[in-house]
Amino acid sequence: MALNYRHVAVTGPPGVGKTTLIQKIVSKLQAAGVTCEGFYTQELRQGSKRVGFDVVTLSGKTGVLARVKAESGNRREHRVGQYVVDLPAFESLALPLLRTQQPSYIGFG
Repeated sequence: MALNYRHVAVTGPPGVGKTTLIQKIVSKLQAAGVTCEGFYTQELRQGSKRVGFDVVTLSGKTGVLARVKAESGNRREHRVGQYVVDLPAFESLALPLLRTQQPSYIGFG
């Protein structure tokens, strides 16, 4: 049976293994000759404190997704809770992968 999924999203609470799951699935698919395109998010910590997230493509490119930042009053900042989202970095790395016309497996962690 051929798989024709265009996008696959994985969601869940912090620490349950979403990123690990995506990495293992992609590794097995690639070993079987399946082309995989997509990205996942990687938590960034300083000691025991989470300070942000990076976006990592399956081809190995990494960029800033979000960082903890004090309120600046800048209305142009894109915030999600305590995090300031680096929208240009996300758009340059992730959006082209979401717009692909090829059947693909895309993971979000």
